[in-house]
Amino acid sequence: LRALASTGTHLQPHCGGSNVRITCHLPLIVPEGCSIRVGDEVRTYREGELLVFDDSFEHEVWNKHPTKHRVVLLVRFWHPDIRPKQYAHMERQMKRQLRDHRRRTAMPPL
Repeated sequence: LRALASTGTHLQPHCGGSNVRITCHLPLIVPEGCSIRVGDEVRTYREGELLVFDDSFEHEVWNKHPTKHRVVLLVRFWHPDIRPKQYAHMERQMKRQLRDHRRRTAMPPL
């Protein structure tokens, strides 16, 4: 998956829905002023330098450059503690959580 952060972008603090996966960012195009915070740690993106993190921790992203976009290749892997025979169950669980989240946020309470 390609992730583009336009000029002046700030992706607000957010968390992944579970810790069954590990996220990897491979920065492809990185102007000055691009960084990520995961938990209490802030890192500056550098082209070709992998960033691997558990996206269940709160994280946010900035592109403070006034004219250039940041592009990263985003890849998600199963958490190493998840056994291959658990993948199908975990995938169903994540889809169910996503469906429930969409229902809660799309349909206001009566």
